[in-house]
Amino acid sequence: MQRFFYYRPFIFITLLTLSLSSFSQKKQLDHSVYDNWKSLQEISISNDGRFINAVISPQEGDSTLYIYDSKKEKELLIHRVNKYTLSPDGRYTVALLKAPFSEIRQAKIKKKKADDFPKDSLVIVDNEAFTLYKIADVKSYATSTEMAGHIAYKKAAPKDTAKNKPNKPADLLIIRNLNTSAEDTVKNSKEFAFNKFGNSLAVSVEPEKKDSTDTHRVLFFDLKNGNKKQISGEKMEYRSFSFDEPGNQLVYLATKDTSKIEQKVFDVRYFKNTMDSAVVIASKTSRGLPENWIFNENSKPSFSKNGQRILVGAAPRQTPKDTTLVDFETAALDIWHWKDPVVQPQQLSQLKNELRRTYTGIIDPNRPREFISVANEQMPNASFSDEGNGRFVLLTSGLPYEIESQWDISSKMDTWIYDTQSNQLTVIAQPVSGRPQISPSGNFTYWWNASEKQWFAFDNKTGKTIGLTQEIPVNFWNEKNDTPSEPGAYGIAAWGEGDKFVLMYDAFDIWKLDPSGKQKPVNITNNAGRTDSITFRYINTDPDKRFVDNKDVLLLSAFDNISKEAGFYTLRLQGRNPLLKRELDKYGYTSVKKAKNTDLFVFQKSNFNTSPDLYITQNLWQSAKKLTDINPQMKEYNWGTTELIRWTAFDGKQSQGILYKPENFDPSKKYPVMIYFYEKHSDELYRYFAPAPSRSVINIPFFVSRGYIVFTPDIHYGVGQPGPDAYNYVVSGAQALAKNQWVDSENMAIQGQSWGGYQVAYLITQTNMFKAAGAGAPVSNMTSAYGGIRWETGRSRQFQYEQTQSRIGATMSDSLQLYIENSPVFFANKVNTPLLIMHNDNDGAVPWYQGIEYFMSLRRLGKPVWMLQYNKEAHNLNQRRNAKDLSIRLQQFFDHYLKGAPAPVWMTRGLPAIEKGKSWGYDLEAGQPGN
Repeated sequence: MQRFFYYRPFIFITLLTLSLSSFSQKKQLDHSVYDNWKSLQEISISNDGRFINAVISPQEGDSTLYIYDSKKEKELLIHRVNKYTLSPDGRYTVALLKAPFSEIRQAKIKKKKADDFPKDSLVIVDNEAFTLYKIADVKSYATSTEMAGHIAYKKAAPKDTAKNKPNKPADLLIIRNLNTSAEDTVKNSKEFAFNKFGNSLAVSVEPEKKDSTDTHRVLFFDLKNGNKKQISGEKMEYRSFSFDEPGNQLVYLATKDTSKIEQKVFDVRYFKNTMDSAVVIASKTSRGLPENWIFNENSKPSFSKNGQRILVGAAPRQTPKDTTLVDFETAALDIWHWKDPVVQPQQLSQLKNELRRTYTGIIDPNRPREFISVANEQMPNASFSDEGNGRFVLLTSGLPYEIESQWDISSKMDTWIYDTQSNQLTVIAQPVSGRPQISPSGNFTYWWNASEKQWFAFDNKTGKTIGLTQEIPVNFWNEKNDTPSEPGAYGIAAWGEGDKFVLMYDAFDIWKLDPSGKQKPVNITNNAGRTDSITFRYINTDPDKRFVDNKDVLLLSAFDNISKEAGFYTLRLQGRNPLLKRELDKYGYTSVKKAKNTDLFVFQKSNFNTSPDLYITQNLWQSAKKLTDINPQMKEYNWGTTELIRWTAFDGKQSQGILYKPENFDPSKKYPVMIYFYEKHSDELYRYFAPAPSRSVINIPFFVSRGYIVFTPDIHYGVGQPGPDAYNYVVSGAQALAKNQWVDSENMAIQGQSWGGYQVAYLITQTNMFKAAGAGAPVSNMTSAYGGIRWETGRSRQFQYEQTQSRIGATMSDSLQLYIENSPVFFANKVNTPLLIMHNDNDGAVPWYQGIEYFMSLRRLGKPVWMLQYNKEAHNLNQRRNAKDLSIRLQQFFDHYLKGAPAPVWMTRGLPAIEKGKSWGYDLEAGQPGN
């Protein structure tokens, strides 16, 4: 029998083979290392901090569930798990044990039917004893949010060996009591849901047509008391179950339209655990429901936090399709109209969501058959305060500004407040310049006005608008914004209980503001961030925590903008010594979680040459314990070092970038250089990069390990000259780097993707400094790209040239020359650098024809150029097999030009269509050295 788990005391053992490797020559990374390079996913911690769980995932293959008992200092590893649930009290872990990856792969190769694939299993772990119980052939499982004593899982019913059985066996839903192991089985279950705390469960039953032994019904399980009752029994479709938090009330949808019609009409059913059966609480005939409106399959009812309201969507009934028309005799077309608020591609991209759109209203469980309409077609967006309980509802609409939003990214919203007590609607502004939000308790509406660069609040009770930040002598707008658009804000950290105060960010510090405007603003980090150039940001370690309190001690992330170090501070909102440094070091910190009932934190810690493992601290980083070592093989490979370098650009301004050197760097040697860029990377000085197949850009540790120096310069932009700005910083940085005797200035290359790909395409029209270049998804012709479509969203591309990343800052009709001057395709005759383009035929961000235009221009001029077009692939590669292929070709391309390696067949003679799928051209031509 295959063993899928083991446990051991928590002891670090240094393997002799690993220690010996440090005395021998370390290996270079190659393409075989990717699959087994691991990362940590799905990290969780029990409320008492005793148990820490995580999934250790290879890039390809079988994942492993890691469970650590911090009390006994033991760990348990369960192989082939990528989904699990840890009960908040830490008693149980429930996990889906996947069939072995190798067996699934073989089943795919043999093209087996789904029913014949290897089956998964369910594993229930008693965390206290580290004992396991396994249930075979389980398809899926579910638990409540606060998993208590029950789980539900699905498995296939046993096959009936009798002949002439037309229907395959229905799945069985099994409800299991974790504490007693008692089980209850439901056949033909369609949909089910727990309440938050797992003491109630609802199940719909929908038997197959020929199953005469079963009926349509809804079952309610009182799991605490072990009771079960049928609460609906009509032949209907039941769906969208939702409980209130205690599990005493249930709401769901029901329809008699069980046939496959275009749009079904549902009613809303309500059940309380003191009732014998559910009742219809709302339908298409309910009072207050607008004429010809219905509840449909997208209505999705839910309870407010206190259970006193049902929030549910309704919508106008759609015009049914004329079924008398024959598809092959009717025209199929899209009509573009100049007055359409949104262009046709964007309409089509949004069509599915528009068909699903409902407008939220309220049902009072104590007043059945009455619907309070809140949102509507003119005010489509509703935000309910106080978790659905609040007096005020924020209503917004951007519909009047849709046409201009196609090119103007500054948000404008007509904004209202609806008072559910008085039934009054108050206009805040038409429009509000920003994206208004309602405060958690509902007392204020607040927004960032980008044109005025200030925060504002509207008192929902008094109707008064308050300027929150005008009198504060620092900027709350993003001072690093370098696009031709109005800057955004640094954001909001948290609200105080009852909306008594709000915590806001400037570039460095945190401010406590009174949204009523009565109290003066206070810098609660005491200007320490600005003084020391440290950016502080609040980390909410409790997802259930809605407010901060004056008695709280807040955990802050800290980032030193000069040294690039990161770490943590604590901030006491009241008392002496409010701000204390806990950790600041040359690492990055992620996945920070805190036990709900104790000061035990779990986190990941890494830098460029330290894999992101799991740590715990119980004394706010005075000490920390490392729990995992997920990539011990990293010690076997030549890795690298990082350093921050600074230089003066051609325009006299200072810039900085990161220099990556091989671990075995020898200053007496000369190294080829890869330069990768996008916009700014210097804040990533301590970022970890796993060796992985390339989705679009070079893998930095891969090239560094193989004897390259990699340089990532920061680029600073103005308006109207993105190409020259890239030249100013990239080429000046390359020249500064080339002054070092260990740099092989004759063998330098550049590579980038998307915006970086555009800059690569431009730079090689301006300089012959680089031996080779790689451009992924580059815009080559701004004049043709400007009028194009971002096909992923269907949106016009004009806005990005006028206001965002492309940074032209003007329309093409007003500034055509700027579009031409910044377009590489018009200067293709100046290119002498061999270029490798990747542009895929399903790119939803940069139109595929942009890569084609550049390729065809260079090809016509006899310039060395290749284009990789991955079939049905997106802007960045999604298919791992294609990413592996790109990684090989990037290495072969740059090794050939920068290291003198022989060129493979795909570079020397290409790959004819007749050989597609038969050969990949990685090999060398016959007769070449090395073949």
